[in-house]
Amino acid sequence: MKKTFVLLSLLLVLVLLLVSCGGGNTETVDEDSCTVTFQDAGMSNQTVKKGSTLNRPADPQKSNYIFGGWYADADFTTPVQFPITVNENTTLYAKFYDFKTAFAAAREKTIGSTVPGYEYDYTLTVSATYNGNISASGQTDGNAKYSSSGEVSFYDVHTNSGLLFYDGTGYQIKRGNLLQKISFNENEKMTGYEFEEVDANYKFDSSSFAKALFEYDDTQLKSVEKTANANEYKLKTSFNASSGISIASKALNNSIVKRALGSVPENSVNTGMYVTFSDGKVQSYRYEMNVSVSSITFSLTYTLTFKNVGQAQTITPRAFVGLSLSPSEIAATKAEIAGYLNAFSAKTASGYGFTVKTGVDFPSKNEINSTFQGSAKRKVTDGTVYFHNDIEIDSDYKNADLYKAGGIADVHIKRTRLSTGEVWNIEKKVLADATTQITPYTANRTDSYYLFDLFAQIENYSFIQKVTKGSTTTYSIGVPKNEVTKILDYLNTQLDLDPLGKATVDPIVFGNYVASSVAPDEIELTVEIKDGVLSSIEAEGDGEFRTAFTGSRDFTATDLADYNFSYKLTVDAAADSFTPYDTVKNAK
Repeated sequence: MKKTFVLLSLLLVLVLLLVSCGGGNTETVDEDSCTVTFQDAGMSNQTVKKGSTLNRPADPQKSNYIFGGWYADADFTTPVQFPITVNENTTLYAKFYDFKTAFAAAREKTIGSTVPGYEYDYTLTVSATYNGNISASGQTDGNAKYSSSGEVSFYDVHTNSGLLFYDGTGYQIKRGNLLQKISFNENEKMTGYEFEEVDANYKFDSSSFAKALFEYDDTQLKSVEKTANANEYKLKTSFNASSGISIASKALNNSIVKRALGSVPENSVNTGMYVTFSDGKVQSYRYEMNVSVSSITFSLTYTLTFKNVGQAQTITPRAFVGLSLSPSEIAATKAEIAGYLNAFSAKTASGYGFTVKTGVDFPSKNEINSTFQGSAKRKVTDGTVYFHNDIEIDSDYKNADLYKAGGIADVHIKRTRLSTGEVWNIEKKVLADATTQITPYTANRTDSYYLFDLFAQIENYSFIQKVTKGSTTTYSIGVPKNEVTKILDYLNTQLDLDPLGKATVDPIVFGNYVASSVAPDEIELTVEIKDGVLSSIEAEGDGEFRTAFTGSRDFTATDLADYNFSYKLTVDAAADSFTPYDTVKNAK
C-alpha cells in the first residue's frame, strides 16, 4: 500500500511538471511552451515557445467599435509595448472604444499634453471655374513640427503655387509665447511679417482646416461615423461651410473667386472631415469642400499626415539674415535707405526712367487701367532745380463709360525748365508739336522730382529685409495695412490724367475711394542700391476698396472694386550729363 502511494505521488509531480509554464495554465502540455490569451479579442489563443518574441498581432475587429490597443491588465492601465518576450502564460487585453471615444483617445495619444512631440505634412489643393471663363488652381505644401522642449516649440514651413494662391513661402515660428509669421514671394523677397502672443500650448496652425482635429471639444464634435473605406471615419462637427469659405478666401489671391464664394448659399456647399487611425493614434486627417452653383464650381481638399508621433522634434528654424524686426532695428535700417535717397536727390545731375500702372476693377463693369511712363532728368544749380520730364499717358479714362465727353485723352508731353528759367509744356503730336509756356510758374516738388517721393509717404514699417549679393543691396520694406492708403493718396495726387488742363473734368486714377474700406491683399516696396548708389525703387500692391468716379458716366455710385498698382523707377546714367536746354526747339 505504501509503495502504491509513493508511485501515485511521483506520477502527480510528473503531470504538474508537464502542464506547467510560468502562470500554470493547464492547457499547456509542454514545459517549454506558453499560452498567450487574447482577452475579448475574438481571437484564438496562441501557443509559443517559452522565451520567444511575440510581435504585435493584427488588430482585432468588433462591430461598431474601434480597437484601442493591447494592455497588460484588465483595467487598461498598462499598454503593451511590442515586441514582447513570453516567459510565462500571458493574457493580453484588447481595448475597444466607440468611434467618438476612440477619436478622443487617439487624438490624446497623438497631440495630447503628455506627447513630447510630433511632425505632420499637409497639402491644400483648390480649383475653381467661374462663369466658364476663369479656370485656375492653387496648391500649398507644408510641414510642421512640435516639440515640448527646446527654444522653438513649433515650426511650420509651407510653399504656395498656382494662380489662386500668392506664390512664395511662409514660416511660423513659436518661441516662448511669441508666434512669428514671415512670408516671402517666389523671388525670395520678404512680403509679410506678423507676430502675436499665443497660448503656451500652441502646437498647430490655428488658421488651418484642421481645427476639428486639433482643438474641438465634445460640444463641437457631434459624432464620429465609420465610412465605407477601410480604417476611415467621418467627423461631424460645428465647423460650418461658411467657416471653411472664410478660411479659403484668406488664402486666395483672385478677388472674383473670393466674391463669388462669399455669395454662395451655405446649403449649396458640401463639406466633409475624415480621419484614419493606426496603433490607437491619429494617422491622417482630410477636409473636403465642394461648391457647384450656376456661377462657380469650386473644390478644396486639405490633407494632413502625422509622422514621428511621440518624439520630441529637433527644430532648426531658418536663419533670416539681414532682417530688421524690432523698432530700433527698423529705424536704423530706414536711416540707411533715407541716406541713399537723399544722396540721389542732392546730385548735381541725375535722372531715371519710370513706369506706373494703376487698375480699378468693378465686379460687373469694365476694368479701368492707366499707364504713365517716361523719363525724368534734372540738374541742380545754385539751389534751383532744372528738369526735363518726358511723360506718356495711356488710360481708359478717355472711354465712353468714363470721361469721353469731358475731353480726357491720351497724351505724350514734355515738361521742361529752360536755362532761362522758363517752364514749357511740349505736347508731342504726329504732325507738329504744340508748345505752351506756363506762366506764372511756381516751383514744385512734383516737377523737380517727378514721382520720386513714393517711398517717403510711408512713416511706419513692419519689417525691413536687407539682402546683399555682390555689389547690389536690396531693401524689401513691409508696409502695414493702415499705411497703404498713403500710397494710394500719393498716386491719386501725383498721376495727372489731364496734365495740359484741356478737359472739363478732373478725374483721379483711383477715384474718390473710401479710406476706411481699403483692404489690402498684398503690398511690396523695394529699394535697390548698386555700387553704393540708388539703382531703383519699386512698389506694387492690390486689394479691395469702395470707390466712385465723380462726373463719369457709369461709375458715379460708390461700389466695391479691386484695385492694383505697380510703380518702378530705374536710375540711368544718361542724365548724368544733362544740362537744361536753352530753347524750346532744343527741348523738343
